[in-house]
Amino acid sequence: MGHALIALVLLAPMAAAKDEVPEAPTKAKAYIAEIELKLDGSEDPYGDMPFMPQRLNYYGFLRFVRKAAADPELDAIILRPKSVGVGFARMFEVRDALKSLRAAGKKVFVYKENYGPSDLLFASVADRVSIPEQGGVFLPGLAIEVLYMRGLLDKLRVRPDVIHIGDYKTAGESLMRKEMSPAFRESLDPILDEFFSSMVEALAEGRALAPEAIKKAIDRGMISAREAKKLGLVDRIEYLDQFKEGIKAFFPERKLVWSKKYKKKGLKIDASNPMAAFSLMFGSVFGNQKKKQPKGDKVAVIYCSGAITSGKSQYDWSGNIASMGSETIVKAIDQARKDKSVKAIVLRVNSPGGSALASDMIWRAVSRAKAKKPVIASMGDVAASGGYYISMNANKILAESQTITGSIGVVGMVMNIEQTLKWVGLNPQRITRGKRAAGFMTMRGLNDEDRKIIRENMQELYGDFVAKVAAGRGKTPAEIHKIAQGRVWTGRAALQHGLIDSLGGLEDAIATARKMGGIAPKASLGKDFHVLELPRRGGPFDALQDMLGIRLGIDQLALRELPALRRALAHIRTLMNLSHDRVCLINPELTGLTRMFAMPGR
Repeated sequence: MGHALIALVLLAPMAAAKDEVPEAPTKAKAYIAEIELKLDGSEDPYGDMPFMPQRLNYYGFLRFVRKAAADPELDAIILRPKSVGVGFARMFEVRDALKSLRAAGKKVFVYKENYGPSDLLFASVADRVSIPEQGGVFLPGLAIEVLYMRGLLDKLRVRPDVIHIGDYKTAGESLMRKEMSPAFRESLDPILDEFFSSMVEALAEGRALAPEAIKKAIDRGMISAREAKKLGLVDRIEYLDQFKEGIKAFFPERKLVWSKKYKKKGLKIDASNPMAAFSLMFGSVFGNQKKKQPKGDKVAVIYCSGAITSGKSQYDWSGNIASMGSETIVKAIDQARKDKSVKAIVLRVNSPGGSALASDMIWRAVSRAKAKKPVIASMGDVAASGGYYISMNANKILAESQTITGSIGVVGMVMNIEQTLKWVGLNPQRITRGKRAAGFMTMRGLNDEDRKIIRENMQELYGDFVAKVAAGRGKTPAEIHKIAQGRVWTGRAALQHGLIDSLGGLEDAIATARKMGGIAPKASLGKDFHVLELPRRGGPFDALQDMLGIRLGIDQLALRELPALRRALAHIRTLMNLSHDRVCLINPELTGLTRMFAMPGR
């Protein structure tokens, strides 16, 4: 739930065809950029690691594509999809950005040895899609998979005690149940329908095929190169050298070369500085080498990614955000609020929720900022439960059609391991003072009175949650309660229910912020006004702790090849990180719903 890694690779100049004569040549050279597309799902712009290449984040990639579309010197793009870790909503925003290349008159070519669903979704915007003879297309459809762990916990004699406020608040049900509840299934079916129809419509539109033809291909699942060409999913079967040679036909009598402005800029190192080598190795982690902020008006984009916890944001071994800390996000919001050059704030949310307390701290910071300047919430793949909580008081809320949001409800849980301890020969002894001293310990289960107290607290929080949504959305609490109760919605459904204001992605949110902040319509992005991305990473010692700390985790290393178990451990780890909070606003199961392209069949 910070970086979209985009590697830009330069093509070697290719000789123009000798025998072809253009009717009216306009340029002697055709400039072509090759994009090796790797999207790892993170948006934070400040997570580069030592000895690793500099990276563009998600917004940086969108800006790169828009600049390429507007560049009069650039003639074509060769797109080489590699790996895609973004969720469904952002996948469509990336596709829309790529469509702008053709709209601007650029040629778009795609070559890949094997195409998965996301590859084909991106390739569908191209002028030509090629595949080698022994390549194939994997188009299995969509499936939602939730791993239910109650059977395992029973074997371990662990007794989870989960209390929900809201009939559809299903966070934690994978710990309590052995199979999916009817309420959860009722929530997920419309989401899967929305995602499936969006994919079918996009592929049909991009490949100029009937939706039924796409569904036929999906039902086949694994498709050979020849069959893919027959079905109209690709244009040509050819090897890479043939693919490159075939591009010449689009630019007769013109030399194919790269535009140098698309080369990555290297680090500027002062050779006279004895710390230059150290700076070269570690500069990206230590905060991007301090720069002066550009002058002029700004729109601040504050990235709120991952589970919401108290304290500072945490980063994983690769430098990406693992969880957002309320302290870090509040500090970033306050910085943008106090900065007179910042005319509006975009709160970019990719979160399934988390701590109720931490969410409320961020909500308060948004309220204070809103009193001074416009705040626009931009929802990415998922902004549900606590993710919706921190968004709900913005002046405007934008989401993609495929965004998962809502989940306005509360959950509390205690993991009772008393029998587990006895099973392994451990016998905890207690000396207490106060009736409730041992009531909420993991070594003893909840009794009826404990549950009553917890439920009363949760009912109070749910009432506050609903009231704040009602105030932010201009509705009554009764109206919000009807669409709350923990139920999740797609962005399109959320718009119909008044939970958001309009459909749109991050770029649309920035455009809205620009307008509401009073920045002149003719102001040029990057010249007359700028985007300030927050929060910034900490100093060198914080960066080293993030990079070298214990957070490597068994699930990220030894279990790399066991995705189901890795997801389960990540789920448990999220809940454990939140265990000190009395109640939570979270639906960790939702994090898996936004990345379904690799899952088999529907």
